[in-house]
Amino acid sequence: MARPEKYTEDDYLSWLELQVESGRSVKRISVSELQKAVGGKYSRCQEVLTQAQNKFVEQQSDLTPPMPVWFRDFVTRLSEQTREAAESQWFKIGRGMNESIKDATVIFEDRQADYESRLSEQLDQIRTLEANCDDQAAQIEQLQTQLSKALDEVSDLKSGNAGLKSEVSGWKQQKADFADQLSATQGDLKAAEGALVDARSERDILKGKVQAYESSKK
Repeated sequence: MARPEKYTEDDYLSWLELQVESGRSVKRISVSELQKAVGGKYSRCQEVLTQAQNKFVEQQSDLTPPMPVWFRDFVTRLSEQTREAAESQWFKIGRGMNESIKDATVIFEDRQADYESRLSEQLDQIRTLEANCDDQAAQIEQLQTQLSKALDEVSDLKSGNAGLKSEVSGWKQQKADFADQLSATQGDLKAAEGALVDARSERDILKGKVQAYESSKK
Protein backbone atom coordinates (compact mmCIF):
# COMPACT_ATOMS: atom_id res chain seq x y z
CA MET A 1 0.00 0.00 0.00
CA ALA A 2 1.53 3.34 -1.09
CA ARG A 3 2.07 5.98 1.54
CA PRO A 4 0.80 9.55 1.15
CA GLU A 5 3.36 12.05 -0.12
CA LYS A 6 5.02 13.99 2.67
CA TYR A 7 5.82 16.98 0.44
CA THR A 8 3.25 18.84 -1.64
CA GLU A 9 3.71 20.31 -5.10
CA ASP A 10 3.79 23.80 -3.55
CA ASP A 11 6.86 22.79 -1.51
CA TYR A 12 8.76 21.98 -4.70
CA LEU A 13 7.48 24.97 -6.69
CA SER A 14 8.35 27.40 -3.88
CA TRP A 15 11.96 26.26 -3.92
CA LEU A 16 12.11 26.36 -7.74
CA GLU A 17 10.68 29.89 -7.82
CA LEU A 18 13.37 31.04 -5.37
CA GLN A 19 16.04 29.60 -7.68
CA VAL A 20 14.55 31.36 -10.73
CA GLU A 21 14.32 34.66 -8.82
CA SER A 22 18.01 34.34 -7.93
CA GLY A 23 18.83 34.23 -11.65
CA ARG A 24 19.08 30.50 -12.29
CA SER A 25 17.53 28.78 -15.29
CA VAL A 26 15.00 26.14 -14.32
CA LYS A 27 16.34 23.93 -17.12
CA ARG A 28 19.70 23.73 -15.33
CA ILE A 29 18.16 22.35 -12.13
CA SER A 30 18.47 18.56 -11.84
CA VAL A 31 16.08 16.10 -10.26
CA SER A 32 18.71 15.04 -7.73
CA GLU A 33 19.26 18.67 -6.68
CA LEU A 34 15.52 19.20 -6.17
CA GLN A 35 15.20 15.97 -4.17
CA LYS A 36 18.21 16.87 -2.02
CA ALA A 37 16.94 20.41 -1.34
CA VAL A 38 13.29 19.56 -0.58
CA GLY A 39 13.02 15.79 -0.10
CA GLY A 40 10.54 13.16 -1.20
CA LYS A 41 10.71 10.46 -3.85
CA TYR A 42 12.87 10.75 -6.99
CA SER A 43 9.94 9.95 -9.29
CA ARG A 44 7.81 12.67 -7.66
CA CYS A 45 10.63 15.22 -8.05
CA GLN A 46 11.00 14.23 -11.71
CA GLU A 47 7.30 14.81 -12.40
CA VAL A 48 7.16 18.18 -10.61
CA LEU A 49 10.40 19.42 -12.22
CA THR A 50 9.18 18.52 -15.72
CA GLN A 51 5.90 20.35 -15.14
CA ALA A 52 7.72 23.33 -13.66
CA GLN A 53 10.14 23.55 -16.61
CA ASN A 54 7.25 23.61 -19.08
CA LYS A 55 5.42 26.17 -16.92
CA PHE A 56 8.39 28.56 -16.64
CA VAL A 57 9.12 28.32 -20.38
CA GLU A 58 5.51 29.31 -21.15
CA GLN A 59 5.70 32.19 -18.66
CA GLN A 60 8.93 33.46 -20.21
CA SER A 61 7.30 33.30 -23.66
CA ASP A 62 4.31 35.26 -22.39
CA LEU A 63 6.62 37.89 -20.89
CA THR A 64 8.41 38.49 -24.23
CA PRO A 65 7.03 41.79 -25.66
CA PRO A 66 5.93 42.00 -29.33
CA MET A 67 8.46 43.34 -31.82
CA PRO A 68 8.00 47.13 -32.28
CA VAL A 69 7.63 48.77 -35.72
CA TRP A 70 10.95 50.60 -35.61
CA PHE A 71 12.77 47.37 -34.91
CA ARG A 72 10.99 45.65 -37.80
CA ASP A 73 12.02 48.54 -40.10
CA PHE A 74 15.62 48.25 -38.89
CA VAL A 75 15.61 44.54 -39.61
CA THR A 76 14.11 45.21 -43.07
CA ARG A 77 16.78 47.76 -44.00
CA LEU A 78 19.50 45.51 -42.62
CA SER A 79 18.11 42.61 -44.61
CA GLU A 80 18.03 44.58 -47.85
CA GLN A 81 21.67 45.61 -47.41
CA THR A 82 22.92 42.13 -46.73
CA ARG A 83 20.53 40.13 -48.87
CA GLU A 84 22.41 40.50 -52.14
CA ALA A 85 25.72 39.54 -50.54
CA ALA A 86 24.19 36.64 -48.67
CA GLU A 87 22.17 35.30 -51.59
CA SER A 88 25.29 34.77 -53.67
CA GLN A 89 26.61 32.38 -51.04
CA TRP A 90 23.35 31.06 -49.74
CA PHE A 91 22.73 28.26 -52.21
CA LYS A 92 26.07 26.68 -51.43
CA ILE A 93 25.91 27.34 -47.68
CA GLY A 94 22.18 26.61 -47.45
CA ARG A 95 22.52 23.22 -49.15
CA GLY A 96 25.32 22.24 -46.78
CA MET A 97 23.45 23.59 -43.79
CA ASN A 98 20.27 21.78 -44.81
CA GLU A 99 22.11 18.50 -45.12
CA SER A 100 23.92 19.06 -41.83
CA ILE A 101 20.67 20.01 -40.12
CA LYS A 102 18.94 16.92 -41.46
CA ASP A 103 21.78 14.69 -40.32
CA ALA A 104 21.95 16.39 -36.94
CA THR A 105 18.17 16.22 -36.61
CA VAL A 106 18.15 12.49 -37.30
CA ILE A 107 20.96 11.90 -34.83
CA PHE A 108 19.28 14.12 -32.25
CA GLU A 109 15.89 12.45 -32.65
CA ASP A 110 17.48 9.00 -32.37
CA ARG A 111 19.40 10.01 -29.25
CA GLN A 112 16.35 11.75 -27.80
CA ALA A 113 14.18 8.68 -28.37
CA ASP A 114 16.84 6.47 -26.81
CA TYR A 115 17.23 8.86 -23.86
CA GLU A 116 13.46 9.09 -23.31
CA SER A 117 13.16 5.31 -23.47
CA ARG A 118 15.96 4.87 -20.94
CA LEU A 119 14.54 7.59 -18.73
CA SER A 120 11.10 5.95 -18.78
CA GLU A 121 12.65 2.58 -17.83
CA GLN A 122 14.68 4.19 -15.05
CA LEU A 123 11.62 5.98 -13.68
CA ASP A 124 9.68 2.70 -13.70
CA GLN A 125 12.55 1.04 -11.83
CA ILE A 126 12.67 3.91 -9.35
CA ARG A 127 8.92 3.71 -8.75
CA THR A 128 9.22 -0.05 -8.19
CA LEU A 129 12.09 0.44 -5.74
CA GLU A 130 10.19 3.17 -3.91
CA ALA A 131 7.12 0.93 -3.66
CA ASN A 132 9.32 -1.88 -2.32
CA CYS A 133 10.79 0.53 0.22
CA ASP A 134 7.27 1.45 1.36
CA ASP A 135 6.39 -2.24 1.74
CA GLN A 136 9.60 -2.93 3.65
CA ALA A 137 8.96 0.07 5.89
CA ALA A 138 5.47 -1.27 6.67
CA GLN A 139 6.93 -4.71 7.41
CA ILE A 140 9.55 -3.14 9.68
CA GLU A 141 6.82 -1.28 11.57
CA GLN A 142 4.91 -4.55 12.04
CA LEU A 143 8.06 -6.30 13.26
CA GLN A 144 8.77 -3.44 15.66
CA THR A 145 5.21 -3.75 17.02
CA GLN A 146 5.64 -7.50 17.45
CA LEU A 147 9.01 -6.96 19.10
CA SER A 148 7.50 -4.42 21.50
CA LYS A 149 4.76 -6.90 22.45
CA ALA A 150 7.32 -9.67 22.89
CA LEU A 151 9.44 -7.43 25.12
CA ASP A 152 6.36 -6.62 27.21
CA GLU A 153 5.63 -10.34 27.54
CA VAL A 154 9.24 -11.01 28.53
CA SER A 155 9.00 -8.22 31.11
CA ASP A 156 5.83 -9.80 32.51
CA LEU A 157 7.52 -13.21 32.61
CA LYS A 158 10.51 -11.70 34.38
CA SER A 159 8.19 -10.11 36.95
CA GLY A 160 6.43 -13.45 37.45
CA ASN A 161 9.78 -15.21 37.66
CA ALA A 162 10.90 -12.75 40.32
CA GLY A 163 7.73 -13.51 42.30
CA LEU A 164 8.37 -17.25 42.00
CA LYS A 165 11.96 -16.79 43.11
CA SER A 166 10.69 -14.87 46.13
CA GLU A 167 8.25 -17.69 46.97
CA VAL A 168 10.96 -20.32 46.54
CA SER A 169 13.23 -18.29 48.80
CA GLY A 170 10.43 -18.21 51.40
CA TRP A 171 9.93 -21.95 51.10
CA LYS A 172 13.66 -22.53 51.54
CA GLN A 173 13.61 -20.38 54.67
CA GLN A 174 10.61 -22.34 56.02
CA LYS A 175 12.45 -25.58 55.26
CA ALA A 176 15.48 -24.30 57.17
CA ASP A 177 13.26 -23.28 60.08
CA PHE A 178 11.59 -26.71 60.05
CA ALA A 179 15.01 -28.36 60.01
CA ASP A 180 16.07 -26.28 63.03
CA GLN A 181 12.84 -27.19 64.85
CA LEU A 182 13.31 -30.89 64.00
CA SER A 183 16.87 -30.78 65.24
CA ALA A 184 15.74 -29.15 68.50
CA THR A 185 12.90 -31.70 68.87
CA GLN A 186 15.29 -34.56 68.26
CA GLY A 187 17.60 -33.13 70.95
CA ASP A 188 14.69 -32.89 73.36
CA LEU A 189 13.67 -36.44 72.48
CA LYS A 190 17.17 -37.73 73.16
CA ALA A 191 17.23 -35.90 76.48
CA ALA A 192 13.84 -37.34 77.36
CA GLU A 193 15.02 -40.85 76.42
CA GLY A 194 18.08 -40.36 78.61
CA ALA A 195 15.92 -39.20 81.51
CA LEU A 196 13.65 -42.22 80.99
CA VAL A 197 16.62 -44.58 81.10
CA ASP A 198 17.83 -42.95 84.31
CA ALA A 199 14.34 -43.17 85.85
CA ARG A 200 14.06 -46.85 84.96
CA SER A 201 17.49 -47.47 86.43
CA GLU A 202 16.49 -45.72 89.67
CA ARG A 203 13.20 -47.69 89.69
CA ASP A 204 15.04 -50.97 89.36
CA ILE A 205 17.38 -50.00 92.19
CA LEU A 206 14.50 -49.02 94.44
CA LYS A 207 12.66 -52.19 93.52
CA GLY A 208 15.68 -54.26 94.47
CA LYS A 209 15.98 -52.46 97.78
CA VAL A 210 12.29 -53.11 98.52
CA GLN A 211 12.64 -56.81 97.73
CA ALA A 212 15.73 -57.05 99.90
CA TYR A 213 13.94 -55.33 102.74
CA GLU A 214 10.97 -57.67 102.50
CA SER A 215 13.22 -60.70 102.46
CA SER A 216 15.01 -59.53 105.59
CA LYS A 217 11.72 -59.46 107.50
CA LYS A 218 10.99 -63.09 106.81
